[in-house]
Amino acid sequence: MEEWSDDEIHQNLEDLQDFEFLNSVHRLRIDKWEHSRLNWDDHVRQLVHEDSFENEYGMPLSCYNGLVHILRPKLQKKDYNCRGELITTEHVVANGLRILGGGRPKDQRHIVGMSRDASYKSFCSFLDAVNSAPELDIKMPSTPDEWDEIYQEYRSKSTHEIMAGCVGCLDGFFQRTNKPTKLEVANVISYYSGHYESYGINCQACVRANLQFMYFGVVSPGSTNNNISFPLAPGLKEIFDSLPPGLFGLADAAYTLSEKLLIPFVGTDRCDPSQDAFNYYLSQLRIRVEMAFGRLVNKFRILSGKVGGSMDRVSAILMACARLHNFIIKWKGQDAIAAEYASVDDEIEALHITPNSDAPLGMSYLPVIPDEEFEAFPGISRTREAIVEHIREHDIRRPLHNIVRQRREQLELVVVSPNGSEIDREFISPV
Repeated sequence: MEEWSDDEIHQNLEDLQDFEFLNSVHRLRIDKWEHSRLNWDDHVRQLVHEDSFENEYGMPLSCYNGLVHILRPKLQKKDYNCRGELITTEHVVANGLRILGGGRPKDQRHIVGMSRDASYKSFCSFLDAVNSAPELDIKMPSTPDEWDEIYQEYRSKSTHEIMAGCVGCLDGFFQRTNKPTKLEVANVISYYSGHYESYGINCQACVRANLQFMYFGVVSPGSTNNNISFPLAPGLKEIFDSLPPGLFGLADAAYTLSEKLLIPFVGTDRCDPSQDAFNYYLSQLRIRVEMAFGRLVNKFRILSGKVGGSMDRVSAILMACARLHNFIIKWKGQDAIAAEYASVDDEIEALHITPNSDAPLGMSYLPVIPDEEFEAFPGISRTREAIVEHIREHDIRRPLHNIVRQRREQLELVVVSPNGSEIDREFISPV
């Protein structure tokens, strides 16, 4: 048997020690780290003591508990089996709301106390639960009483009841996304909007006067304009086309004028004082949809930039945000929502909402009801003509304070895009 020299023995011992060290590191990597979960009860007591729960989670504690109650049946069966403490429904909801609020999963996991993989998986479970909960469904009115409630809400917002027939305000929302892959979509370039210089998707929305969404849907690729996207929104156009005489929706000039969808006058038509007044009263109501978008983005900061992930994931995030937006408003009540700002102007300023002068909307009073022989043509609206005639007969004008504000805003109608070109100002998800 060959004998080893002292140097060889020493070298072999060092190699053995290195091997044991590497093996111990390998075992550490295999063994799961036992994360210390956030003590939810202590966490809540601290936030309530600091009066900061709503600031942290975007809703009051009672609203949060209501959401947990709704989602628990869908999330409790997804509680992760782990060697340490259980990841509870409260943890999953907290992680989800923090991410929708703009936090990164890899950061939020340290707050809740879970692995990176668990943070991502629980977020996906949270989105699925929110989007599948029937209590959070976004629904268009289906009964005469529901339509009348919405009608009365808008009527109360319309000065002199000029736009008393309004039962919904529509607009599109462009959400920036990363470039989709060819495996996801057939036509990648259709998702690129040259106007906004970004890939994205087009959402269509219709809101009540209380800023809740009656309809919210991810409808088309980002290069598709609102006028084309509107008919693509499942059931939305059909519902408005079937409204009884005297009821209508309001939209901006990107949509096609019809008897059931009124839009503002543009170009030189606005020089007529009565038509300019019509634009004001239409804008007075249609601003509600812009305010809803402003609240949506301010509440869920994940929408303030590009939303990463697949198109399906982006759609799920958008729908979850819209559903939670409605849930919060319903839970808090309209009086509480209205009390957050002293006036509509204060809210518009706080949310950085500036109406495009080419697309202001207003209210509408319908003194003349079309008879049974009336025939509608796209691009023509006798309803709008009747409202303008009513404004002209009663010598109604745009208020002086709004004229001053309009002149100020006209100086800010154009914004500079990232590549240096000038584009008209209108609402999109902020950069």
